[in-house]
Amino acid sequence: MADITDKIPKHHGEFYFEPPLVQWKEDALRNRERLVKQTLWGQTAHKVREFLKLPTEQPLVLSGHQPIFFHPGVWAKCLSASILAESISGTACHKITDTALVPEFLHYLPEVEENGKARKKILEFYSSKDMKQQERVTPYAFLPAPEAKALEKIFADGQVYCPEKIKPLLSDFSEKVMKGVGKTPTWNDVHIHTIKMLDEICGTSRTILIGSKLWASEPFLQFVAQWLTNLPEMTESYNKSLDEYRKKHGITHDLTPMPNLKFENWWFEIPFWGATKYHQRHSLMAKKEGKHMMIKTKGGESFSLNFDELTGEIGTLALSLWPKAIPQTLFCRMYLCDFFIHGVGGSTYEEVGDLLFTKVFKMNPLAYGVVSATYLVDPEESRAMEKILSHEEKIEWWGRALAKNPEYLFTKSEAWQKELPLFMQPKFKEYLSNAFLKNLADSKVKWLGALQDPNQKTQAAYKIKELNFALYEGYTEAIRILEQGLLDIGKLKETRNVLGFREYPFFCFPPKTFVDMEDKIREAAHVEKNNKVLNS
Repeated sequence: MADITDKIPKHHGEFYFEPPLVQWKEDALRNRERLVKQTLWGQTAHKVREFLKLPTEQPLVLSGHQPIFFHPGVWAKCLSASILAESISGTACHKITDTALVPEFLHYLPEVEENGKARKKILEFYSSKDMKQQERVTPYAFLPAPEAKALEKIFADGQVYCPEKIKPLLSDFSEKVMKGVGKTPTWNDVHIHTIKMLDEICGTSRTILIGSKLWASEPFLQFVAQWLTNLPEMTESYNKSLDEYRKKHGITHDLTPMPNLKFENWWFEIPFWGATKYHQRHSLMAKKEGKHMMIKTKGGESFSLNFDELTGEIGTLALSLWPKAIPQTLFCRMYLCDFFIHGVGGSTYEEVGDLLFTKVFKMNPLAYGVVSATYLVDPEESRAMEKILSHEEKIEWWGRALAKNPEYLFTKSEAWQKELPLFMQPKFKEYLSNAFLKNLADSKVKWLGALQDPNQKTQAAYKIKELNFALYEGYTEAIRILEQGLLDIGKLKETRNVLGFREYPFFCFPPKTFVDMEDKIREAAHVEKNNKVLNS
């Protein structure tokens, strides 16, 4: 199986589309023609969208993510949704997956000290110990906005420790970010505020859907009721889909891409979270007992529902049912959109979801798209470092070579002048004019030839050992340069890994980055930009 990381663009400014972006328009229109009036589990996409007050007479293109500070790879989904929607006279939508936990998606800033030591610093959005603990176990839907004082500290620290190219960007963005936080009480609102900032830069727009509100709607409750009504069949189909996915890709680990649903003492695990009144979420088990559907949390709290009135009964539970990955996008693709856009991580789950959809509804799955992008905070410095790091293998080789075959400095001078970094070569070139060492090297070459003569072999071996020692001793500065180069490369690798990280928040990038992203996506989609002024 091709690893997810194989699909992630490796170089600055590169994109990954699957299938090719020019194909998405046709796929989206074909999806709409197939599904918009199709009844699935007693509901049609048209009726669900009408109930949720979404447009019904035009295509909908949906992307989604946790309510985070965007990085370019995530923003690529939103931009692609907008550009595709524009090309089919539709509406772009963004679903905020606020049922996730903060530790599932950490934020970082790059820090580089004067001595060259670099690190990715995890950002902390709350200052009090209680809030830090609450953040670890509380879904975004129940969290307050990041504290103003915590954000001020993040931006202030960034002015001290971040690379020079990032500091002015933090200064420019901080006022806008803080202004939004000052007006908003939740993480969702902060996320929406940043969406509007980036949309303003790119000249795009979208409709916002809040995950936790969607999962409280009647259409979703009916979807859950249908899952529970068909609980044994759904569990079997779900697990078979995972097994087929693993077999297809040669996966032997039974937790990849996610574990099968359990069946214990007649209780079926269901792929939904139970969010309690204490703002905690728990895994759930369910089973039918006579005319009742029993649901219990992992902690053991049980609920009894009238099986004949499941939709209404679920709505009165002192427990909110939220979908995990597979049923979440299954509901979205069945009812909310004509084309769904994933990142490369989500596409893994969607392949399993397609298998499940086919088993349950006896239909071919709908097409979807996958997009990702890589933008680096300091691409020029990253390229320079990569050029230096490309010499690492040769520096190591020449360190070993001069220890075993020190004459190579003279006999293979053309090779090291091609293979070693230019800053190392002046000292090496000085040795080329050292007559004493050159004579030692020439002598070794002669004695190497003498090894072939049985009468001289013993003497030649002794002389070669003696000459090796003398030459290597004479190369003190060259050896020191090679050793120092490897030490410097070790430090450089650390800095490269920090600056080469692709998920820093949007405020580490100049606005032109996001304009460039839009231009490249339009080019890939063959969609020309409308005549409108972009704020850069």
